[in-house]
Amino acid sequence: MKLNSFADLHSFPGYLMRRAGQFVTATFNAELGGMGITSGQLAVVLAAYIKPGMQQHELADSLNWDAATVGGMIRRLEARGLLEGRRSPRSRRGKEIFLTEAGKEFYTHIEPHVATVQKNVLKALSPDERKQVLYLLSKMMGETNNHFPPKSQTGKAQVKNRS
Repeated sequence: MKLNSFADLHSFPGYLMRRAGQFVTATFNAELGGMGITSGQLAVVLAAYIKPGMQQHELADSLNWDAATVGGMIRRLEARGLLEGRRSPRSRRGKEIFLTEAGKEFYTHIEPHVATVQKNVLKALSPDERKQVLYLLSKMMGETNNHFPPKSQTGKAQVKNRS
């Protein structure tokens, strides 16, 4: 590792990813900061919108987070009236998580702002560069999605159905 200048430091992958994270946070806060939701809480709301009725551990798995972190977010979002937990017919101990009517209205209100954040995060890149960075980030993080679909046994890419 060569470290003779700030240009060297600014070339480190960890440094660049940390700066990218700061940029994403600043972009999120500029668009959604006044709406009373954190980026983590937003992910929980989006997951509950995508697949209503998940149990806490399923929601945590879908976000690649630990159940305790998700549990705290669920409690805070329930206190705000955006989520509700209902007894699960699948488990005696588990609750299924749903958006409340207020949560559905909140989602409808914030959805265009979420789209704006995603657009603004990548606005300095060309369309081809956007595809490339999303592919590389997905590959690096092991995320199978529309940008990095898993390979089938024939070697052709397939998009994993997460529903």
